Amino acid sequence: MARAKANILARLREQMGFLRASLHAFYEGNFAESVRIATTIRVLVHETGRSKSLLQQARPNGLELPILDHVRERTEHEEILSFAVSVRLGSPVAPAVDLGSSHYSLSSVGAWWNRTVFTFPKFGTQLVYRRKQVILILANKEGGAHVDENEDQDYRRLMTDPPLTFAVPGVQLDTPDLARFLTAQSGVEILDCLKRNFFSDEEAPLKWEFGVIPPIAQYMDRISLTPRVIEPVFPRAELHVTKRN
Repeated sequence: MARAKANILARLREQMGFLRASLHAFYEGNFAESVRIATTIRVLVHETGRSKSLLQQARPNGLELPILDHVRERTEHEEILSFAVSVRLGSPVAPAVDLGSSHYSLSSVGAWWNRTVFTFPKFGTQLVYRRKQVILILANKEGGAHVDENEDQDYRRLMTDPPLTFAVPGVQLDTPDLARFLTAQSGVEILDCLKRNFFSDEEAPLKWEFGVIPPIAQYMDRISLTPRVIEPVFPRAELHVTKRN
C-alpha cells in the first residue's frame, strides 16, 4: 500500500533532522560523520530502476526543486585539475561553507546531483567525478550503509595520493580529505533545499565552519588548473583560485 503524503513528509522531516545532527557533528570535528551525511543524501536524492528517491515521493518534480549550487566559471580550455570544494586555508585546512557567497546560484537538484566536482589527471588521461559518484562511494562502499571488500582504486588515489597540495607562505599543509569535505558541503546545500522547499520553520544555517576562525581567514571555493598557450610552441598552465566574496 502506498504511503500517505503525511507519512512521506514525516519521513522527510526525520531525514532532515538526521542530516542536521550529522552536520553539527562534522563541523565540530567528527569528520567520520561524512559517511552518515552521504547515506542521508542518498535516501533523499538517489534513484534506481526499482526505487524512487524520497524527494520524488514527496513531490513528482522532486529532482527539479531549486537548490543552491556553485556557479561554474567557464574557461576557454579544458581543465586539467579541478576541485569544487569550499575550504578555509590555514593549519589545518578546514571545511567552511557559506551559502551566501557570490559563487552560489540556484540550480535544480538533478543538475546539482550530477554536477562534476573533481577532475584530476591519471596516467595521461582525465578522471572525472560527479557529486553523485563521490557521495555514493561513501554511502555504499566506505561505511555509510556498507563497507565494500574491494576499494575503488581511483577514489583511493584521489584521497591518498592527491595531485594537489596546500601551502601558506613557507609552510606546506596536510592535504585534507576533499571527498568528505565535499560531502558535508553537499549536506549543507541539501539541508537548505529542504528548508527552502518544504520546512521553512526548520533550522538550516547558511554558514558552517570548523574550529575557531582566525582573525584573518582566507577562503577558497574552487581551484583549477587549465592549459594556457602563450606562444604556439610553448604550452603552459594557469592556476585559478576562486576566493569567496
